[in-house]
Amino acid sequence: MKPYEAIGYMLINTTAVSTIVSTRINHGNRPKGTITPCINYYEIGGSNRYFGMESQIYSINCRADTPAGARDLARAVLDLFIGTSSTGTYGSQAGFEISRASLRNDNGLIPEPGDKIFNAPVDITIVYPSSTVS
Repeated sequence: MKPYEAIGYMLINTTAVSTIVSTRINHGNRPKGTITPCINYYEIGGSNRYFGMESQIYSINCRADTPAGARDLARAVLDLFIGTSSTGTYGSQAGFEISRASLRNDNGLIPEPGDKIFNAPVDITIVYPSSTVS
């Protein structure tokens, strides 16, 4: 499993997130015309390696028709990652060993006038043993 697959697995299997977006969670760019609310996420920069561990930063973009809807979705994502910055989310996600997943930045609210929607992006860092990547 790749890191982006583990993040997708965590998002889709978190009831607070999937209740809002159903299965509208995409890795990479948001497909044109995607119904909101939805999430798309992607890697920011390359991974870092240190003593057999890798870390990557991902932007998770929470989109909805209203500012409140986008922030509510972002709060559900924040709840998944915010409490782990000191101690980490440890364990396996569908066979992928996660050593730590933590909030890096809450980027507020960005209007997207072209689509008449709102984006509340959240950046996270995921840390995992290099050996778990398949």
